[in-house]
Formats: sequence, structure tokens, C-alpha cells
Amino acid sequence: MLLIGLLMLGRFDGDFPAYSVVPLSGVTIAGLPAVTSHICVDQFGYLPDESKVAVISDPQKGYNAFDHYTCGSKLEIRSRDGKTVFTGATTTWKNGAVHEDSGDRGWWFDFSTLKVAGQYYVYDPATRKRSPLFRIGDSVFKPVLTAATRMFFYQRIGVPLTAQYAQGPWVEDAAYVQDSRARSVLAKDDASQERNMIGGWMDAGDTDKYPPFNGDVIHPLLYAYTANPKAFTDDFGIPESGNGLPDILDEVKVQLDWLVRMQFSDGSVPVKMGNIDYNQPYPLSKDMRTRYYGPKDSGATIYTCANFAHAARVYGQFPAWKNYAASLAKKAVLAWDWYQSNPRTFKTDSGEIKSGIANRSAEEQDRMEAYAAIHLFALTGEEQYQAAIRKKAGASRQLTEYLWSPYEAGSAEALVDYTALPKADPDLVAKIRAKLLRSATSDQFAPAPEADLYRAWMQPTNYHWGSNTVRAAWGVVALQAAKGANVDAPTRDRLIQRAADMLHSFHGVNPMGVVYLTNMDKYGAEHSLKCIFHGKYGAGTPFSHNPPPGYVVGGPNQSFGGKAAEGHPSIEWIKNQPRAKAYADFDLAWPESSWELSEPAIYYQAIYVRLVAAFAH
Repeated sequence: MLLIGLLMLGRFDGDFPAYSVVPLSGVTIAGLPAVTSHICVDQFGYLPDESKVAVISDPQKGYNAFDHYTCGSKLEIRSRDGKTVFTGATTTWKNGAVHEDSGDRGWWFDFSTLKVAGQYYVYDPATRKRSPLFRIGDSVFKPVLTAATRMFFYQRIGVPLTAQYAQGPWVEDAAYVQDSRARSVLAKDDASQERNMIGGWMDAGDTDKYPPFNGDVIHPLLYAYTANPKAFTDDFGIPESGNGLPDILDEVKVQLDWLVRMQFSDGSVPVKMGNIDYNQPYPLSKDMRTRYYGPKDSGATIYTCANFAHAARVYGQFPAWKNYAASLAKKAVLAWDWYQSNPRTFKTDSGEIKSGIANRSAEEQDRMEAYAAIHLFALTGEEQYQAAIRKKAGASRQLTEYLWSPYEAGSAEALVDYTALPKADPDLVAKIRAKLLRSATSDQFAPAPEADLYRAWMQPTNYHWGSNTVRAAWGVVALQAAKGANVDAPTRDRLIQRAADMLHSFHGVNPMGVVYLTNMDKYGAEHSLKCIFHGKYGAGTPFSHNPPPGYVVGGPNQSFGGKAAEGHPSIEWIKNQPRAKAYADFDLAWPESSWELSEPAIYYQAIYVRLVAAFAH
């Protein structure tokens, strides 16, 4: 009876190690066949006209190597009511080769010709097992975009999260209201230097706030909107919903308003703000420790300058935000002028304020200076910004590396943006387009789907801390190349399919058959992650194993360095996995260091939102 109960729950542990992502199995939905995670599909669905390929896995290496699966030569697509609507043959991937990243071998099942809207599953008559359910339709990704965007609402601090908008048990009182009187870390006892720095978002699982880190947050979110304005409606269920303005911009404004408070009157911006020790109580509303801001920093200033200038361009399109946009433009110029007239700083962040180090190198500041100049040039047309673009754009990773880099792709979309400006430098435009074209035709940038068993090729070195940022960015840069390079129609279609396949890899087409977003059951996923390392929703909180929906986790990390605390199960197995399986679904703190795997971050989230928005009609 115990075995039956575990199967009915859909998580039969068997010999799987502690905290591992256990495959979905058993009868989980009354009236449907038993499910298996070995038949991997996008658990939210597919657009009618795109390629639709299920990946069937047979593990050979890694924590699930004993859990073999062999599919039949023909599979079926069945509708939710059990009717067979499609039958087709499977094809063996690379003649039975073992996929290096995952340690799996497998098969593909192509059902691209099925375009009729509905809810379906893949069924294997040979094993009598089915895939998770999925939908086909024009709007299958819109609910996912809503959930992913709402993550930023749950990251808000300084305001209460009320039941009306929390949409579940994640209600909480306002935390860190004392940010309205933050003190300088260089003059802790000097009340005259108190500043109002309240609001904004928690950076990640920690509660500190870092202006430089927002270079990888605000830019991709703004580009997500401008590239796909119809995807972002006014009904995402946040306090600003119903005001007649896109909810994504309402949410980004929460962070921009905090950055405005961070800026000093001379235009400079401090490197970060937060706590100076790790003695964090729960709930966070009980944490009344004094919060501190760091010294003025050139990196923080030029990053904030770029954010303000970019936002001024976007918010200026709305009559209700005309004055706000004009104010942001002025603040961007003020930051630019301070940055140009003061020595650059590289070691401002001493680490006294916890926990991430927010210093930015000369090369990083050069790159952001170019992007800031692009946005200021678009706003003003002034030659000083054009000159800075010519001087600094070549420092970008996208133009210095052999191929267009997925790293810093969110902010570097400014380069693609620049090619469409009326007075853009023709030589630089030609250089940008040439690099995009070279990349678009390279199998080290956008290889054919066959390059990877799960149709989501990444470079082996990409499986590091925060690998899901790169996973999403590979899809985003494919979209950038499809837009910015002069490619033919087949190449453009291949690039868009590459982006779609990277999205599918987030949604269950991966070696663990799991959705890399949290708690997505009510959005249609049968198997999503349940743990994040987080000050509000992690271990020791009432929401451990029940965080809000839509959080993107850091992802597989082949350099994971955690170890088990005394008396806890071993986690050494994680370090011995094929790189794409180096993940565990847990939320423990030091020494387990689950933050290297399961911690979310606003920058992971932003680049994923940029990707999913392209497919959320």
C-alpha cells in the first residue's frame, strides 16, 4: 500500500539520492495512463506552427542511470479525453550515442504536423506510459509569462504583500521599512547622512540591493516589452493592474523609483546597500537592523545612467509617464556627467555590506558606457554620445569575441537597437551586422537541433553557477541575430526555432524532465521545482517546498561546492554528475550551499522573461 501511495503522489524515490529531482511517475491524474518523465515535452505547450518534438530519454550516466527506459518504435499523440489524434515513428538520436552533457541516450518523436488547438499527451503503447500533459494553441505561453513577471512582485520589499495580490499564502508585512533612513557604511553613527533608499526588489535570495547588478535586469525587461508590446497587458495581478498601463512597466518602475532614491544630487550612485551581517530573522518584517549604503562608485553610476536613459526612451512613449521619462533623462545626463568628470573606481565594495561583490572592472564599465551612450544618443542626438559609442562599443563582448556572446546579452541588445537609429554610424552598423551574420551561420552559436539530444545545445563551459541565465540568453541572442543580421528566410526560421527550443528546455525538455520554474502546477506543469534558496521562501520559512510560482532557479552547476552538514544526507553525488544533471531540488544554507543551484535572481528572471515574451502572444 505504501508503494501505491508514493506512485499516486507521482514521486517514487526508489534509489534516487537525497534532494535529487525524482522523475515523475505513476498515475498522477485520474483517468489517464501512468506518466513518465522519460518522455520529455514542453509542459506548457507549443505554438501551432512551430516544430514540436518530444525527446525520449534512456539514462546511462548520472544519479538516475539505473532508471532505464526504451520506447516503442511508434508513439501516439492522444487528446486529454484519450482519443488518438496522431501516430508517428521515433528516430534514434545519433545512432544511439550517449549525450555528453546529460549522460543519456534517446529518441525523438516529431509531431509538428499536429496544429489543432487542444490539450494532449504523448503515449507510448509499448510501455503504456504517457508524457506530461501539454497544450497546442496561440496563447500557451501567456500564463507562463504572467507567472514569471509576477516574480518581481514577490521580490518587492518596503511594502506589504497583501492577500489580494499575493494570490496564495505568500502574504507578508512590509520588510525593511528602515531603508527609508539608511546610513552610510563609512559613517555608521552619523544620522546627518541618513538617506531614503526604500523600495525596489530583493536582488536574489538575499535582501540586499545592488545598482550595478541591474544592468542585466532592467535592460532585458525593457527590451522584452518593446520587442513584444502586445504580450504585456494590464492584468498581471499586481497592485498597479488596471491603471491602463503595461504591468511590466509598472513593475520595472518599482525598481527604477528605488534607483532614483539611490542617486545622489551630484549624479553619483553608491555601490550597493543592505545588511552588514548575516543575522537575518524570519519573517523579514521583524528584521529591524540598521541598513547601510556603500560609497559612491563609478560602475554603479554608469550602470544606473544606462538604465535611466533606456527607461526614459520607453516610458516617454506614454502620455501618463511623459514627465517621469523627462526626469529620468535628466538623471541619466547627471550620472553621465559625474562619471565623465570623476576618477573611475574599481574596489569600492569592500564586502562589509553583504553579500555579493558589486565592483565593476574597467572593461565592464567601458561596455556599459557604450550602452548608456547609445540610449542617450537615441534620446538627444548629441554628438558627444555618438563619439562615446564609436570609442567604446568595440569593448563589448559581442564585438570583441569571435561570435556574438550570450553573456551580458540583455544590456548588449543596445547594439542591435543602435543599428536602427537614423543617425547611427554606418561603419559601426556594418560591423554589428557582420558579427551577427557570422554568428547566425556558425554551429557554435546556433547549431542545428540535432547537435543536442534535448535540442538545447550550450557550450560545455556554460554549466556554471547561474547556468540558466546563459540558457535563456542563448535563445535571446538567436532572436537578436534573427532581427539584426541580414539573413535569408530559412536561416531566420532556424534562429527562431533555436530560441523556441531553448525555451522548451526550461519547460521540461531537459535531462530531468522538470520545469526550471517553481511551483507551476496551477499553470499547467505536472513536474516543476519546489525549492529555492531564499530569505522569504527558503529553508526555515513556512514556504520551504512551497515558494510562489514562476521563480527561475540558477540551474545545473558542474562546479557546485556544497557539502552536507553533520547529520544531513550526503550531497557529494551532485559533484559527480554529467554537467546537465548537476542539480538538486533543495534550499539548505551553509555548508550545503544550495544557493549555488537553487537560488533565484532578478537577472536570471529578466533574461528568461525576455525569451518567453517572444512566444507569448
